[in-house]
Amino acid sequence: MKKIAITAVTTAGLLLGTATFAASKTNDNTSTATTSSNLVIGVIDLSDVLKSSPQMKAAAGKLKKEFKPRQEKIKNEQKELAGNQEKLKRNSSVMSQSDLQGLQTKVADERRDLQRMQEDYMQDLQTAQQQAMQTVLKRIDGIVQNIATKGNYDLILQRNTIAFASPRVDITNQVIKQLDK
Repeated sequence: MKKIAITAVTTAGLLLGTATFAASKTNDNTSTATTSSNLVIGVIDLSDVLKSSPQMKAAAGKLKKEFKPRQEKIKNEQKELAGNQEKLKRNSSVMSQSDLQGLQTKVADERRDLQRMQEDYMQDLQTAQQQAMQTVLKRIDGIVQNIATKGNYDLILQRNTIAFASPRVDITNQVIKQLDK
């Protein structure tokens, strides 16, 4: 099975690598790359699209606003824990054994609660970020599909997966423009 997959990848790479590229115009006056067998190829820089996406910027602002109260609560808990740790360090030599044990227990409980709170916060934030990202990626995928159909593209590659692509095959700006609509 591996041998077949490697052979297919190698064959595809040789076909694309030995093809002679020429510039051609699509019906929307954008340049594309074609091979001698009229294979139309485009390239998209997904990271640029995401950075420019108003949907990602809006999602980031929404998440920041949504998670700010929890972030503030964590900061307050950190300050309280730091205060109790300082109090324990400063007064441990003059405290009674029972007061010392009580404060040590309180500090240990606060540390454990804070750690749990931080872990829950990070997990919830990551889940919300992934959901927002999936929504935007779904929209981008629809736009890319539309561009591919209208431009008669046979293949659209992500910029970060290839070593070189001529700027004339880059459809990133087309995607960004459609995201702004």
